[in-house]
Amino acid sequence: MKQLLKILLNMDAAVESQHALQAAIKLSRLSGATIVAVNVVNHHVVTSLARHGGRSLAEIEVELEEDGWRYLYTAEEEGKNAGARIVLMQERGYPEEILPRLAAKFQADLIVIGQSPRMRSDVPCSRIVEQMLEHTPCSLLIVR
Repeated sequence: MKQLLKILLNMDAAVESQHALQAAIKLSRLSGATIVAVNVVNHHVVTSLARHGGRSLAEIEVELEEDGWRYLYTAEEEGKNAGARIVLMQERGYPEEILPRLAAKFQADLIVIGQSPRMRSDVPCSRIVEQMLEHTPCSLLIVR
């Protein structure tokens, strides 16, 4: 197996994301890899909340961006406290499209994602995993 130098980690509000963070930290400590933690402001979530919540797309996007940075700062603190190197970033789009693109851009050796039985209400988790596997240029670790 190839040495881990960069681990791309998806961070969001899901409990499984915290499990993925812990797995990424352990792998980073064992290998010395840098964790690139990314929060994706999911377009589907933004439009769904706007449709059902009576707020504008811009209001919801700002709220989700702020929440995302909180998740990232928490991940950064946990990573640094455990002795792992961690870099933060935020993107807009769909995780199943953004994560493979970022993995290629940063030449990641591994993508770590937390996954509940359903990541998005409109797409079964098996389809999301299929898309990730089809387009990811590196190994993919799914943590529950």
